[in-house]
Amino acid sequence: MAPVTLYPKKLSAVWLLLACSAFVAGGIWMAEKKGWIGYACAGFFSLGIPVALVQLLPGSAYLQLDDNGLTYCSLFRKKSIPWSLIDEFFVVTLKQAGLKVHTMIGFNHVPGYQGKRFGRGLSRAVAHCEGALPDTYGKKAEELVVLLNSYLRASRAREGT
Repeated sequence: MAPVTLYPKKLSAVWLLLACSAFVAGGIWMAEKKGWIGYACAGFFSLGIPVALVQLLPGSAYLQLDDNGLTYCSLFRKKSIPWSLIDEFFVVTLKQAGLKVHTMIGFNHVPGYQGKRFGRGLSRAVAHCEGALPDTYGKKAEELVVLLNSYLRASRAREGT
């Protein structure tokens, strides 16, 4: 299959920037009446501003799919996973108090994979998957799962497994 590169929507980074900026302003305003707690809130939410700004930079986040596997990048940190280590991709819906709070792409490793057992076990307990992608890269989760699983099937067909 032809290599493809997907990018996340920039709108989510803009919303993060606006929300963090509003909370920083609110914390500074609150500090006039409540003292240090307002500055603590402003300081905490100010940490999200550089994260949002980095997400807006070109090349800071993407998903590449090719014959060898997938590579995803988040905040300029790349992680590559060969198709041979992945068993399946699926949609994971995280809920809190019965309400949907986040949808992401989860995956499990092939049986017998021994790497990062503690982290995979923790992830399985929390999100019911051994790993997850940090974004849906401008696609609906269901659409991205279909695309990822088609690359996975094509890889297995090439390998004859």
